[in-house]
Amino acid sequence: MKKRTVLLIALALLVGLTVYAQTQPGLSIEEYTRIIQRNPNDAEAYYNRGIAHEHINNIDQAIADFTQAIRINPDHASAYNNRGVLYSDRKNIDQAIADYTQAIRINPNFADAYYNRGLEHGLKGNLDQAIADFTQAIRINPNDAEAFFSRGIAHLERNNLDQAIADFEAALRINPNYADARQELEEARQMRGER
Repeated sequence: MKKRTVLLIALALLVGLTVYAQTQPGLSIEEYTRIIQRNPNDAEAYYNRGIAHEHINNIDQAIADFTQAIRINPDHASAYNNRGVLYSDRKNIDQAIADYTQAIRINPNFADAYYNRGLEHGLKGNLDQAIADFTQAIRINPNDAEAFFSRGIAHLERNNLDQAIADFEAALRINPNYADARQELEEARQMRGER
């Protein structure tokens, strides 16, 4: 069981690499700073500068920029989501969950926020909530192999082998080269007594 917990932690760390919105190509931190100087109420400039800071691992400034974007535009779901990812990276799971929850409140169809919150709930051992969040992410984006895989891991932790197998198979239908899903599928089948 410890191996699956490590997999959930690894998945949470991958979120930092996979869930960020794209910055505008070619704009640097300095250029965003100039935009902000001209218009200090430009939430998008703060948001994009936050992403740029994150990409160079300047996490404190990225969090500050996402926070400022939220102050200017309290309905900026992506700023909440991205700040949540950074809080997660800092092991501040409760704050990450709060930010993902706020992003979902603002945008109930924000699949990445459900997925991210599901990872956090999984790390806290709240497997029922993790499964519920992964299920919502899948409902919104039925082609998300990682959401199926993560829900499968949570089902496996719950010893719900049939559901875990179904989720790993779904992940493999979406991405036939998903090695971790194939490995977990084989393990779940062995646990169920299949060969």
